Amino acid sequence: MIDNIPPLKKIIILVSSILLVFLIIVFIIKPNMLGYGIYQQVKSSNISIEDYGKKIQELESKLLVSDTNLSSCIFFNDKFSIELEKCIDKFFACKEDKFNFDISVNDYEETIKNLQDDLDERNNDIDNLQNQFDLLVNNIVNNICCKAKIDNPNIDSYILENNKIICLEEGELKISC
Repeated sequence: MIDNIPPLKKIIILVSSILLVFLIIVFIIKPNMLGYGIYQQVKSSNISIEDYGKKIQELESKLLVSDTNLSSCIFFNDKFSIELEKCIDKFFACKEDKFNFDISVNDYEETIKNLQDDLDERNNDIDNLQNQFDLLVNNIVNNICCKAKIDNPNIDSYILENNKIICLEEGELKISC
């Protein structure tokens, strides 16, 4: 009867049989061997099966607690990550504002320096003009008061009052003739 089966079907039957034996080994024999190995380990450790079962239940409850703690940690980590991202965004915004502020401060400091330089230059100009004015006034006073001294020999000083030169017989500003 096996001789009447075509060769292709024989190969298919053979492969199917090998695959079935492999699946039986993987799904039936291997777990049994694993269980038997664990049983032998429990037996050699002088722990009863009931104690071993209790320890497994304790481990499972600890695993459940650990899973709960892990879930809480993940939840708080996510919240922390969101807050951290917000803080980082604020930090970079502040850093950019500081950079812009530093640029503004530098611009203002440069402007202040330029204005101070202009002020110093104008103060120098004012001092020069004041010196020239004082020399001019001194020359004019000497011309006017020295001519007036010819008429009145007691004149020895002057004052400037209402933009006019007044020659005096006594005063703080002395003339030199």
